[in-house]
Amino acid sequence: MLAIWDGCKKGAEDPFFSIWSRKHRVVGTWKITSYQVNFVDSLRRLTLPQDSQVIYGICGLETDVNIRTYDYVWTFDKHGGYTQKLTILYDTIHDILNNTTVCEDYFAHDSTITVTVASWNFTGNIGDFKNKEQLYIYDPDTKVAQVYDIIELREKEMKLETEFVDPVSNVASLRNLTLTAQ
Repeated sequence: MLAIWDGCKKGAEDPFFSIWSRKHRVVGTWKITSYQVNFVDSLRRLTLPQDSQVIYGICGLETDVNIRTYDYVWTFDKHGGYTQKLTILYDTIHDILNNTTVCEDYFAHDSTITVTVASWNFTGNIGDFKNKEQLYIYDPDTKVAQVYDIIELREKEMKLETEFVDPVSNVASLRNLTLTAQ
């Protein structure tokens, strides 16, 4: 009975009772449906300080907009394997203010895909955290580890939170993620 209770431990927003262990609920493919950095949406980003910027281009004045859309898919296997597939969509819009037959508006769409292969596990009884209340992802190639607090873990939804410190600027940011099972 104690082994069953330990496997079904709950986080702050977990369901009151689950017949599935926390490991069973994590294993599978997940899509990040919400990703906030310091409470600002970071799945879709404008690369300019404002939505658009009027500049003087080769054809005269134009409004340029650059949009980056991030699509994350995480896969956890039951043996501790982890894969992150990141697709970045690049949309560039050049709106020529005085269109001519030589200078027309321009739209470009491109994408890149990167795949990270790593390992995952739960942390166990660290500080104020009980066993299986945190998720640990380790990339052996870069030697980078990330620990996520498990805010909610349901069969079809997972909410994670982490504090990330940029190694270059030494600036900390709070990251909140919501993942939906695929």
